[in-house]
Amino acid sequence: MVTRERTSSRGSRNRNQQTSHSGFRSFVVNPKQSFMSWFDNYFLHQSRQFYLMVMLILFIVGLGLVAVFSASHVSSIKNYGNPFFDFIMQLSFAIAGLLFMVFISNRSREQIEHYGRILFFGSIVAQLLVRVPGIGRSSGGNANWIGFGAIGIQPSEFLKLGMIIYLASALAPHLDRMDDFQRGPKQFIGVGVACAALVVFTGQDMGTGIVMILVLIAMLYLLGLPKNYLLIFSGVVAVAGFILISTSDSRKARFGYFIARLIDPSHVSLDGTGWQTEHGFWGLAFGGITGTGLGQSKLDWGWIPEIQNDFIFANIGEELGLVGALVVILLFFLLGRYILRIANGTSDAFSHIVSLGIMCWILIQAYINIAVVVGLGPVLGVPLPLISKGGSSLVAVLMALGVVLSFERNKPAEISRSRRR
Repeated sequence: MVTRERTSSRGSRNRNQQTSHSGFRSFVVNPKQSFMSWFDNYFLHQSRQFYLMVMLILFIVGLGLVAVFSASHVSSIKNYGNPFFDFIMQLSFAIAGLLFMVFISNRSREQIEHYGRILFFGSIVAQLLVRVPGIGRSSGGNANWIGFGAIGIQPSEFLKLGMIIYLASALAPHLDRMDDFQRGPKQFIGVGVACAALVVFTGQDMGTGIVMILVLIAMLYLLGLPKNYLLIFSGVVAVAGFILISTSDSRKARFGYFIARLIDPSHVSLDGTGWQTEHGFWGLAFGGITGTGLGQSKLDWGWIPEIQNDFIFANIGEELGLVGALVVILLFFLLGRYILRIANGTSDAFSHIVSLGIMCWILIQAYINIAVVVGLGPVLGVPLPLISKGGSSLVAVLMALGVVLSFERNKPAEISRSRRR
């Protein structure tokens, strides 16, 4: 029996290799026909949920590109003499991310689990490299990048996806034993906390660490961890967070300003701690209901440094007004809803956990970014997914969405609607 299975597996592998070589040969001979055949195979006869999600992703990415250009054209002229420099860079990362998304969405569930583990361990190694002189780079008080020439990568963005896939792989066999701490949640919590601690202590990036811990807590809650375990874990996290804040002057200043602002909304910092938050308020106020118009933001002229990054929502609120800001929030709500439908529509525990984790990651990070801009949270340096300028974040999130699309494409006999040629 074992011999027969091995022979069958070897034959299947040989057929896949032959198909791959045949596909490459046909692409060289007739690239147009091969592309059309691939396009039909990928996009046609998918579920309605698949089409809705792809269109929504493309719309959000397009909106992000417009927002990045509008927010960065002044600084691009100042820094590079070219108003399109930052936009072209972001467009390049968007194209690369979409290609990764398409590639990943064509993979099987087993391939995603396998390559997800590789991504997890590779991201850990890359995260350790941020401390190596000559490779690690720092920006804005964080040392959370590695660079090779003109290329800079933020490993923690890819570690988020790798962590979710690795944890799902470890927890899936024990999903029905969440009340058994030793066999279920123990490893889940330990690995997640270790990943967040690695980012905080190697890259000095508490914002990313907070996102990872909140994703971990949200996943545990959605997967049914008993409330007593959840409360104990949340309490330990809160104590650890307080210790980390109290050991850094910059963190104490930012969280102190946030608390002072909650107590007295008219509070203004005299040392510049609340500079970004206060000017973000001004931008939202200038925008009113319908906004000042694209490219008409006053914040672009240096009032908020690097506004195209973490405070891009303030730029959107100023140029597109309350209407534009609410549209952005609605888009993330819809994206989360589509991912949740895919998560609940699969019978595979691994696919279910990964989809929930990706949903939690995107929504929690979007909430934190927007909350910071509107004064409901301290400045943490967290980008707005798919919209803020930043290649690593954009590519990593699109890769994650490719994973979710793969689960939707590979659902057997569950596609209720097909698109006719």
